Amino acid sequence: TEDFPNLSRRNLANTICENLEWKTPAGSLKVNSCLSLLSKLEKQGKVKLKPLEKRVHTPKPLKKEKDFFDITDKTDIKGSVKDYRVLLKQVVEDNLHVEWNDLIQRYHYLGYKKLFGLSIKYFIYLDEVSEPVGCICFTCSTTYRQKDRDKWIGWSNEQRVHSLNWVLNNSRMLIFPWIKIQNLGSKSLSIALSNVASDWEVKFNFKPLLVETYVDPSRYTGAMYKAANFILIGQSSGNYRRDSISLPKEKQVKKDIYIFPLDPNYKQILCGKPKSLHKKRPTNHLDNCLKKFQSNHEELDLWEKIQYEIALICERIDTNELKQSRKVNALTMILAIYRIVFANNFRSYDSVLCDLIDNANSHGIKLSFRRKLLPTTFCEARKRFKADTFKEINSRVLDIYEQHIDKRKDYLWKGRRVFAVDGSKINLPRETMNEDRGNYRLPCKHAFYPQGLLSCIYRLKVKVTYDVTFTNTMDEQSEAITHLKALKPGDVVIYDRGYISYALLYWHNRLNIDAVFRLKKQSFKQINEFIKGSRDDNTTEISPSKKTFSNIKKKHPEIEKLEFFPLRMMKYRIGNETYYIGSTIIDKSITISDYSEAYHARWGHEELYKTLKTHLDGIEFHGKREEFIKQELFAALGILTLNRIMANYAEEILDDNETFSSSFERKRKVNFKGQLDNLLRIVEPVIASDSKQLESLLKTNNERAVRGSYKYRSGRKSIRKSHRKINKWQKTTTK
Repeated sequence: TEDFPNLSRRNLANTICENLEWKTPAGSLKVNSCLSLLSKLEKQGKVKLKPLEKRVHTPKPLKKEKDFFDITDKTDIKGSVKDYRVLLKQVVEDNLHVEWNDLIQRYHYLGYKKLFGLSIKYFIYLDEVSEPVGCICFTCSTTYRQKDRDKWIGWSNEQRVHSLNWVLNNSRMLIFPWIKIQNLGSKSLSIALSNVASDWEVKFNFKPLLVETYVDPSRYTGAMYKAANFILIGQSSGNYRRDSISLPKEKQVKKDIYIFPLDPNYKQILCGKPKSLHKKRPTNHLDNCLKKFQSNHEELDLWEKIQYEIALICERIDTNELKQSRKVNALTMILAIYRIVFANNFRSYDSVLCDLIDNANSHGIKLSFRRKLLPTTFCEARKRFKADTFKEINSRVLDIYEQHIDKRKDYLWKGRRVFAVDGSKINLPRETMNEDRGNYRLPCKHAFYPQGLLSCIYRLKVKVTYDVTFTNTMDEQSEAITHLKALKPGDVVIYDRGYISYALLYWHNRLNIDAVFRLKKQSFKQINEFIKGSRDDNTTEISPSKKTFSNIKKKHPEIEKLEFFPLRMMKYRIGNETYYIGSTIIDKSITISDYSEAYHARWGHEELYKTLKTHLDGIEFHGKREEFIKQELFAALGILTLNRIMANYAEEILDDNETFSSSFERKRKVNFKGQLDNLLRIVEPVIASDSKQLESLLKTNNERAVRGSYKYRSGRKSIRKSHRKINKWQKTTTK
């Protein structure tokens, strides 16, 4: 204060905090605490501060009730919490803070009061309702002294002052009056309690130990808190002033005290070990995962079996398809096409093959050529190599991998394997329009490039492709029927709009495979009536008219007689959109919310093709004939399968002691695209190296995967953008 007498008090406090590193656990300077200390020292005559400046305070006009934010749709929502999926969204944006404050002021009996200290606010949502249905808040400004609470914890005055920040107060809990869903309050509170400790640690850099709240017994029974496993420990005195002045008796309201421990050792820590509460290094959990990787040989056994199966396939191909090729064997061809998938179409065969030689030599892998291979020689050998080889490799790999994941129930939905089907139209080189190169057609007369249909069946949760076809027809329903033959009885397949047909229902019934459809209008009479009606859940039997059935028999002669297939039809809303879902599973124990979660999880299937386009350049074909294009597409999907197996194994270890955030998403995820970059460097040794080298590579890969992992956030989304490449000389405009 003597060295900088002209500094304002706040600037002086900032300077002192910076030099003394006087910070909160979240890392911000404790300026207000420093200002309070300086004021006390000034009163004692120990320091001399710059006089306070006189400021004219202009109070803001009070906000009228009509100006508060309000919910537009106040239609009564009734039912049980079992019928809905409850979601919590943390309030982050400034405008959402204002909306939260206004809603509390409107509908909470205590109204809104400015929060002091650290706080976290949540909105409560239902997945079928676009607007929030309630609000929750936790603050760090809990009651300074509370006789019954202090007696329960057993701390001294000094310990209480030191550790009080690790006790949170559930200061506001509100379900809007038009929401009449049984047990929604306790369910929302339970979800909030399971998230608040980790959210608080991320935001403020320390983890709370205890949550307390106060309930006015003259208004509420506290049943919601009891249902959420809160403990009733006593009653407050009714006087909430810190000074010696007591409130008048008519203003004293005694409230029940409820607590919820966030840590089983909260008493011991609050009373004696506050230092252990500081944020732990994030690598601690990851280091434990790495130790598990090193001590577990299951992954090495898995990849050795995969290597063996690929070797058997290569031996058969060398004996048959590539018998006449002396310079290119099957293993070399497979590794070369994998390299081509990673390269864009501006790179020549010569450049790609040089990369292959360098990487193979550095890992001691013996190829059919050691120095150089002419591109024409490689191209001729490639003509004799069947694209279905990559489908066969993928099938064998999945057979081995199934033996591993069948031991884990978390890869199943309602005890079943669940799949999704999707088709993508791909632009092809113009040469494929020739009859000898595929006979592909233009989608319309104005188009320049012909198109082909890439259809995949993709297992949700496991996130790998089980079957793939590429054809010059655009009949997605026929390709879906082809995919069903790769599945097992009891499996479930989820389809988007446009797939439901009588023929597809017939094959599902014949193969004993269940289906979940997104229903559309003008498909079947029963579906049209359900969409127009008011019922949310109905079961019917689907059958076409006699005239329509005769046309179906012409296209599908295997269907001999007209049958009726049961279909459960459901509807629900998300935001402003209504979804209509149909299922061949009639079991009513599977709720609409379960179907909603499963259907929307299939959208992750579309990320497969997005990765194929953006990361692997999967639509930039080196080949100009149909077989070459199929080779590159099937190889690209095979690489994604290998990468997903590695990622799944890492996520299993990461999630070993963590609960799933939802039934389709893990709580901690591996950076899938980052792992693809790593696979580019090690794809040859992963497929063809010896056991010792493979073990070392898997260890290094797992370390990269663990270090690059991240926590899954349910509400986080990326901005949608086009993946079309912009011409270098194209005129662009910016806003």
